[in-house]
Amino acid sequence: MSASHFKPHASHIKPHLRCLQGSGADLGHAVAERSLERAAGTADSAPPPVGPPVHVLVMHTGRSANLRWSADGTARRERFHAGDVLVNPAGWASRPRWQDDVELLLLGIDPVWLEKLAAEGDAKGPVEILPRYHFTDPLLKLLLERLVAEYAGPGPADTLYAQSLVQAAAAVLLRVAGEGSAAPLRDGGLAPRRLSEVVDFIHANLSRRVTLADLAAVAGVSESHFTRVFRASTGESPHRYVMQRRLEHARRELLGSSRSIADIAVESGFADQSHLTRTMRRYEGATPRMLREAGSHG
Repeated sequence: MSASHFKPHASHIKPHLRCLQGSGADLGHAVAERSLERAAGTADSAPPPVGPPVHVLVMHTGRSANLRWSADGTARRERFHAGDVLVNPAGWASRPRWQDDVELLLLGIDPVWLEKLAAEGDAKGPVEILPRYHFTDPLLKLLLERLVAEYAGPGPADTLYAQSLVQAAAAVLLRVAGEGSAAPLRDGGLAPRRLSEVVDFIHANLSRRVTLADLAAVAGVSESHFTRVFRASTGESPHRYVMQRRLEHARRELLGSSRSIADIAVESGFADQSHLTRTMRRYEGATPRMLREAGSHG
């Protein structure tokens, strides 16, 4: 969903917050949002007495502000700066009270999906996500910023890319707040026949929306396991692999035909000509028109 068409509404993760930008239901097992939380005593509604049904990563992004909350009967107070994070396990109610209005990045993750992700990483026994009250993690900061930014741009979000970011953020969550999840990940890739079927599926469906669930189903593995085994097989993430194939197809058509750039963009899996132009400039440093003009003079 583009920023220009997004209207602020109640947060899907914490209904007393005001969602400014977000993924909505696009991610399936997760929700990413940029939201506003009002200062204590000024909010339209109070936080609910129980925590959300999902694990929530909360990152402060604005000016430094004091946060008061209670946990296990103990009152706590910390000063949060941009990039500081807290982990709110599913069902955990901390009754936060901010000194000022604050802007937050939130990622809500389905506990059942996270449990599967941990199990497929050979976790020893059940995984429990513990509260983390105040910490920084540069990788997590980068992942959350890119994830929310994907739903704030002028064009449609790349769901495959966003899902890959969620998986990476979930792995960090297990590392920083998971109890019982410290275990080595499997390094094996897909069997050659399965990999061939996945690659054939990608090429046959370049023009349509492809998700991790689609690719995992073809590979015969779970969605949470697919990214890892695909990278082990190809050396690339699913998102980057699909994007490169789309750009390769667009490049061949631009140089080998006189069809319109708009038609080539849609056939290659991009929303429109401007989406192709932005992506090609980002990955290759040239626009479709520049590429075609260079080819005609070659």
